[in-house]
Amino acid sequence: MVSISTRTRWDGSIAYSVRWRELGTRRQHRLTVRSEQEASSLAEHLQSHGWPPEPESPSATPGSLTIADVVQEHIDLLIRPAPGTVATYQRILDLHIRNTIGHIALEDFGYRDIIHWIKGLTLKGIAPKSVHNIHGLLSAAINTAERLQYTTRNPCRGVPLPAVERVDDDVRLLTPEEFFLLLGGTDGNYTAFLQFLVMTGTRFGEATAIQAADIDLLSRVPTARINKAWKRDGRSAYYIGPTKTGAGKRTIGINTSLAQLLRPLLSDKTGNDLLFTTAAGARIGHKAFWQNHWVPAVKAAQTNGLTKSPRIHDLRHTHASWLIQDGAMSLFEISRRLGHASVRTTEQIYGHLMPQALQDGADATERTVQAFIHRRSPSGWSTPA
Repeated sequence: MVSISTRTRWDGSIAYSVRWRELGTRRQHRLTVRSEQEASSLAEHLQSHGWPPEPESPSATPGSLTIADVVQEHIDLLIRPAPGTVATYQRILDLHIRNTIGHIALEDFGYRDIIHWIKGLTLKGIAPKSVHNIHGLLSAAINTAERLQYTTRNPCRGVPLPAVERVDDDVRLLTPEEFFLLLGGTDGNYTAFLQFLVMTGTRFGEATAIQAADIDLLSRVPTARINKAWKRDGRSAYYIGPTKTGAGKRTIGINTSLAQLLRPLLSDKTGNDLLFTTAAGARIGHKAFWQNHWVPAVKAAQTNGLTKSPRIHDLRHTHASWLIQDGAMSLFEISRRLGHASVRTTEQIYGHLMPQALQDGADATERTVQAFIHRRSPSGWSTPA
């Protein structure tokens, strides 16, 4: 049986694929051609002769689906993906797959190929988290190939990947005193913005996408509705889209001090007006803000005694650490406030800061020491000579 299918590529062009099964072995083949006319001619030939004519180039050999072919088709078959996501996947294919393992036939692709490929990515200096993302795209593509019956196995399953530390020494938590040192060196146009970040724990892309209509200062408990974030389309242009995850859509309470800071900002804004903007009234871009305002503020704070070099995202970590140290909110409540997909995520990142866990660890150690002292000597602890 011969069939012709079409799909829209990420750039809007149409791809024509001819599929057929080899007589006798029932092995499935697929060949993608450039036009509908070529597809029809090939299908007609297959119906009559059962096998396609000699290919013009090795890359067009029937049945020789390569890893690059598989990943490209997976990208093309994504259901309503964000334009920026498609562009990102296409860059991963072009930069990290096509010119390394892309030429390998799917039927020949195995564990050894994947291990060497992952080692190569690591040797290039690609971060472990990025290696996970790149491998994830490849594995998802081969899963799609399984569904399309191109293969019966996915060699990506169970492959060891570089360790990714969820919490490491790079996290710089600030005390309130350290934060106000940082605030003291900040351009006045952005002081309310930084205080919003540290008092709500919102992500940069979420906070800069908040509109006037998302803030309610008149309810008994003032609130901020977090349901948008800045995204990139296929041409790298910014647009307002949904939050990072479904759990990211949330409404959070605003403390009294922050509400007072926001009132002047809202006095001349309505509806879809951005709450936080540049001095010129434009979107606050991460790179420009970091270079022109964040770095100078950190340097100014360091001249006044700050010993840390925090990143913008550390304000989110700082907010979480303040909530945890206060002890009034459960881990579940903190997770919802931060927009994490699960409490497990919150626990992995911040569990080591929980006051009760710290106290429980100290108490357990003290009980062990006291039991040892009691067994060793009634007079108390003694240091070995």
